[in-house]
Amino acid sequence: MIIGKLENVREMGLINEKILSKLEFLKDEDFTQYAAGRHEVANDSFFFLNEYETKEEESCFWEAHRKFLDIHFILEGQEKIAFDHIDRQQVKEEYDAEKDAIFLEGSILSEITMNPGDVMICFPEDSHMTGLIAQEKQKVRKVVLKVEL
Repeated sequence: MIIGKLENVREMGLINEKILSKLEFLKDEDFTQYAAGRHEVANDSFFFLNEYETKEEESCFWEAHRKFLDIHFILEGQEKIAFDHIDRQQVKEEYDAEKDAIFLEGSILSEITMNPGDVMICFPEDSHMTGLIAQEKQKVRKVVLKVEL
C-alpha cells in the first residue's frame, strides 16, 4: 500500500512506469466533466467516479482484489479508509472473479483520513474499507482507478 499526496507519490521514484502513467492521468484529467459511474481509460484500466456520504463502520465492508489494483483519489470531501493485510482477516465471501473482489471480516487496526488530493494505492494483499466517517458525515467525491496487474 502506498499513501500520500498525489504530487509526492508521483515523485517518489518507487513506482513502475505503468502505475506512474496512471498517476499522471489522475493529475491531468478534469473529473468535473464526468458523471458518477464507470468510465474506460485504456485497455488495462478504467475508473469509477464515486459520490457518496460517509458512514459508520457497521455500514461499510472490507474488500481486496486480485486482477486489478485500486488507486483511490479524493476529489472532494474527507473520509477515513481502514486498511490491513488480508492474512489478518477472515474470508466473508470467497473471491468472485467477475467482480474481482474478495470480501473479508476483521477489526479496524489501521486507518487514515483522506483529503482532497490524497491518493492511496491498494495492492492485492491490501484489504481496505472505504467511506468511513472522518470528523462528521459528509459527501465524498472520488475516483477509484482500477489498473490491471
